[in-house]
Amino acid sequence: MSPSWKRIGAYLGILGGIIFVVVTFIAMLTYPGGYSFLENSFSALGQTVINSIPSMLNYFLFVTACTGAAVCLVPFLFAMRTLFTETTGLKALSWLGTLLCLGAAPNLSALAIFAGNVFPDIHGNTTRLFFILIMLGILCYSIAILMKSEYENIYALIGLIVVVICVLHIVAMFGIASDLFGTALWQKVAVYGLVLWSVFQGYKLLKVFEQ
Repeated sequence: MSPSWKRIGAYLGILGGIIFVVVTFIAMLTYPGGYSFLENSFSALGQTVINSIPSMLNYFLFVTACTGAAVCLVPFLFAMRTLFTETTGLKALSWLGTLLCLGAAPNLSALAIFAGNVFPDIHGNTTRLFFILIMLGILCYSIAILMKSEYENIYALIGLIVVVICVLHIVAMFGIASDLFGTALWQKVAVYGLVLWSVFQGYKLLKVFEQ
């Protein structure tokens, strides 16, 4: 059986996704005036004023969801990296993927702390940085999984699907096909895709570390 810190990291990969989904769902329920799942973005949950009503509860919930997920991401990444050490190529890809995703983590927290209605530029930039960095990190790990014969390719396929979804959302942020891939609904597809990737990878790590 692997050291306990690796198993904790795997559990946190799952827990981070659960925290985000549960806490943002609560924020949707407490959203002043009612939250539209299809029309309102995740960022709307973290505004300090919603429909002319002070919404510090929602702001706090959104900061908790994003920061909690960001904190859980860090040990999860270090645990995952330990599975890719057989060759120089795998080591390089796993380290690059880890560093990129580590760069995404503070941006995930910052995009919530800097509410869109108060700090629109900072919020927008940290949101774009988060998606770009996490997408590139998952791409590196997906390639590493394909190169590692003992790792089932289904986990790489899941990662590559999430990468494509995120790329479409990223280009929409820069004004390309924004009517299709810049919508609140597509944002949710991208975010929940990231959550599923973390949960599936955490599950895989647990299976390996508990052997």
